[in-house]
Amino acid sequence: MNMFARMRAISVSLILALMVAGGLAAVSTGKQSKKEPAGDAAKGQVLFKQNCDLCHYPDRTDKKLGPGLKGLFSLKELPSSHKPVTEENVRAQIEAGSPDAKPMPMPPFKDKLKPAEMDALMAYLKTL
Repeated sequence: MNMFARMRAISVSLILALMVAGGLAAVSTGKQSKKEPAGDAAKGQVLFKQNCDLCHYPDRTDKKLGPGLKGLFSLKELPSSHKPVTEENVRAQIEAGSPDAKPMPMPPFKDKLKPAEMDALMAYLKTL
């Protein structure tokens, strides 16, 4: 093997090793791509139907009892609180509820949904 071919093989091997190491580091730290939600959207859809569907439309923006949630994560602000739409703000809203909401308060879900269920619900809401 000539010198150029050998250096090229070493470079390719080094690049591949770094890519694998980077992938393993992401897996071991639990970090995921921002585009891939941590939870299972299909399970989140079931949770939505069980806990949220009574008051919120998943496929419309008009109000049911609470605001319709279609395109929630494409909005600039949350429909009721007017806080910026971030996963943290959506989680906080769901966990705390809206005791002053009209025509009826939104109950808090902090003690009703396990962390994995909240992750699944977030994943589903991001698909709306």
